[in-house]
Amino acid sequence: MFWDSPSKSGISEKLIISYCLFTPKKLNNEIRFWDPYSNELRYWYNIPALVTINTIIYPKAEIWIYLSEEIKDHPLFDILLRLKESFTSLNLIFLDYPYENTEPTLWRYKPVFDCLADIIICRDLDSLPNEQEIKATNYFIENRKYYIQTLRTHTNHRFPITSILAGLSAFRPKQIDQLKGGDFETFYHANKSDSYGLDQSAIIKFFTTDTKWTKKFFLDCAISSPNQKPGKPLITCISLKENTYKKKKISEEIPEPLLKLLNNTTEWGGEPIDFRGEKLKKLLDVDHVMTAKLKDCLANCSLNTQMFYQI
Repeated sequence: MFWDSPSKSGISEKLIISYCLFTPKKLNNEIRFWDPYSNELRYWYNIPALVTINTIIYPKAEIWIYLSEEIKDHPLFDILLRLKESFTSLNLIFLDYPYENTEPTLWRYKPVFDCLADIIICRDLDSLPNEQEIKATNYFIENRKYYIQTLRTHTNHRFPITSILAGLSAFRPKQIDQLKGGDFETFYHANKSDSYGLDQSAIIKFFTTDTKWTKKFFLDCAISSPNQKPGKPLITCISLKENTYKKKKISEEIPEPLLKLLNNTTEWGGEPIDFRGEKLKKLLDVDHVMTAKLKDCLANCSLNTQMFYQI
């Protein structure tokens, strides 16, 4: 499946939206102390909505979720199986790399370092996009002269460790010289450690050391909201005024009630949310072929899963 890029060249580009999900082997005390959803189940909250919404927003993209083998034993695993049956865009990929802590967060970069598509968007399972995130992401997709994008969306995104956001990044790997001749195996084993946040540190180290290169190819998109002001870029790069992408129109194929629901749920890109219960029911009320598929999918899940998603 391919993203029909509206670039002047008319070239169609394969697009993957990449995620990871794994069974934690120990609870890291550093895990998002500011986050109201600081528990392991948080990464399951949004999965049905995430697959459905991404399929509506990016209808020709593939959604890849890299999984640890232990996920097969999780009591909510059936939601992944049912979604896979209903959504042809979803690809579940099991990896057997050994890990002790959060090393599997690196897995979502496997298609980047193996150059498996023209465009790779890396995101977190515990968040959903809002309208401004969608517009900024589309701006990167439509402009082939940019090879890496990061979205900075929070006031805390003003420190060196946030010069690339691990779950708010996008890549054109086939255009990136640093990736030629490389592979994910080398990247993974060079960067795995017990440190929390190792994925973000690893990609910052890999992609931002050559300032001449970042000045030409790295796109930094700061997205402000009423309560969040991310400020100026943190590395030498291309930085656009927010109006460059905020004023862009969104596809008419995306239902207005869906955009309204996303905007009412997520203030800043990457914000952890819980999209179960009433929010999920509102999504199911959106008139779209993909929401109808999700209804059937949830209806075929176990009672335990239905209760978890509060439907």
